Amino acid sequence: MNRLLLVAWLVLLLLGKLSAIPSFCTYNLYPSEVHGLHGDCQFYRHMVEGSNRIFIYSDSTGVYQLQRSEFVPRGVTLFAFCSETDVLESTCQNNDQFSLPLPLSCSNPMNPVVKQISDNSCKASMYAVGYVIGNRMLELYRSCFDAKNGRVLYSESDVYYKSFFAKRPFTDFQTDGLFTPAEAASYAKHNIYESFNCIFGNSQSYIPARALVINRGHLVASADFLFLDQMASTFRYLNVVLQFKSINDGNWEKIERWVRSQIPNTSCFRIRTGGINVLQLTNEANEACNACLAGNKIPVPEWTYKVVKAANGKPIHAFLTYNNIFERERPAAPSFCSCVECPTRLPNTPQDGFTFCCDPESFGL
Repeated sequence: MNRLLLVAWLVLLLLGKLSAIPSFCTYNLYPSEVHGLHGDCQFYRHMVEGSNRIFIYSDSTGVYQLQRSEFVPRGVTLFAFCSETDVLESTCQNNDQFSLPLPLSCSNPMNPVVKQISDNSCKASMYAVGYVIGNRMLELYRSCFDAKNGRVLYSESDVYYKSFFAKRPFTDFQTDGLFTPAEAASYAKHNIYESFNCIFGNSQSYIPARALVINRGHLVASADFLFLDQMASTFRYLNVVLQFKSINDGNWEKIERWVRSQIPNTSCFRIRTGGINVLQLTNEANEACNACLAGNKIPVPEWTYKVVKAANGKPIHAFLTYNNIFERERPAAPSFCSCVECPTRLPNTPQDGFTFCCDPESFGL
């Protein structure tokens, strides 16, 4: 890191200006002299797939922000962090090229961290996932976690337009000290089978032996991020919902893809995804029992939902999917969902996941 950059960084640190992502899209926070010139420089697939440094820029108030979009206005300088003492600079020039050609990589890049934060919207404990620069968290997403029940109530992130999808990295799910090794192992398909046998009886037919029926579904989708490090950050049990595989691969994936297709290229959506209630199935004695993985912990939700807000904070979509492939008839919508016409066609089958579109303004979650 050159001397001028080091001095500038220390000044920002002393002033307490290294901060988390603000309330909504950081497009509105580029320096005023370049605001409105979006898209002059662009990240392409080879740049993203060949880079492992963390790209950050300084906004109009001098606060560092994570680069989340594939577009960079002319005159904006990106700081490519490997560590707090190893930072490269690349500026979007008037010829629409970066001054330091991309991709940019290093041998030991920064890893995201998990930090408990205060958030009154979470009825349990809220954790932010992101990068710590100085003493501030630059947030990628946050998750509301009920430790007593081993359950993530919801995760939330800002999602930006992108024109390509980099190859998803291969990475293990992280426990972050919030899940025991036994709890993490309970997500394995053979352990799900054993849990269902224990709860519903050895003759249960919900989960066949050696079959992958229930997924570790992402709440914040890895494809919602641009850079590989950001995608990899989503592989955490703190970002998992138990969802039937055919539903995860069916209507849920269709909803995710459709929502991403609607994001304006000069804005973002804020998306909250979560699970509601606990799925109940009958045991051998025809008694209703909660579907869980680790005793009475890590429940399978009865419903999964996704609420989408525009950059101005206005709710614009609310999707609600019944997480039960064994119920052949479409259920009634729950009281917290006032049904509206869906903006995209979705199969109406239990395998795909019976899905309701709710009035986003009155959606009761």
